[in-house]
Amino acid sequence: MTTNLEIPEVAVYETDVQPDFAYRTGALFVHANKPWQMKPYGAEEKLPNIIAIHNYAAKKKMLVLGSVDRHFYEDAELIRNKGGVFDDHCMNGTSGQLRIPELEPQKDIYVRAKDGPLQGLRIYSPEELGNFLKSGMQVIFEKQSYDIGTNPNFKPALQLAVKNGLKKVINKGFATDYCVLAAVLKQLEYGREINSEFGVYVVTDAIEEVDIDFSGKIDPDFGKKALEQMVSAGARLVTTKDVLEGRI
Repeated sequence: MTTNLEIPEVAVYETDVQPDFAYRTGALFVHANKPWQMKPYGAEEKLPNIIAIHNYAAKKKMLVLGSVDRHFYEDAELIRNKGGVFDDHCMNGTSGQLRIPELEPQKDIYVRAKDGPLQGLRIYSPEELGNFLKSGMQVIFEKQSYDIGTNPNFKPALQLAVKNGLKKVINKGFATDYCVLAAVLKQLEYGREINSEFGVYVVTDAIEEVDIDFSGKIDPDFGKKALEQMVSAGARLVTTKDVLEGRI
């Protein structure tokens, strides 16, 4: 059965908080073209806020959702393949692909988009998705593209959660102008098909942009444009302080 799941009203959504994005040693460190410096910068600078919100969500028994890149050599977005634009990152089986330890990945349930290299899409049943959502574990959606919508299980899982009580999602993670943007737009689209008042929030000091467009050109306003697009679609911008002081 997929009804009466007793889903919390508020969820946090943690986009791609993985070593390859989060640390300067990672394969695709997200830092908005800021110059190298000794102190934490770029995504590293945002990690304390990301972790603080994660811990707050656990304390308040919110639903924890999120995504991770899990790449295979044949994935279309990789430069190694014709038409790809991204260097190898978050490759299957590498340490850079894991969620950072502060997010308690031992509690993660990974919802796959496909089971492995050269394999087709993995589709979960509504019963399976319902069991994940009511488990009390962290439900993390794998993807082979920056767009979470390419995981065919994300839409039915989110809509199932909304049907059973989820009213708001608070977003944080990497990268503002790619993966976060896609996640926020999909949440608005899918969630409001079920509840027109469904709330989607973006924590502006717990995200970091790339500021390189799809053609590879540096655009210092690319992240800003992404935020404007989110707001135009119906998202609300908040801060870590807003979340931790219970104003969402």
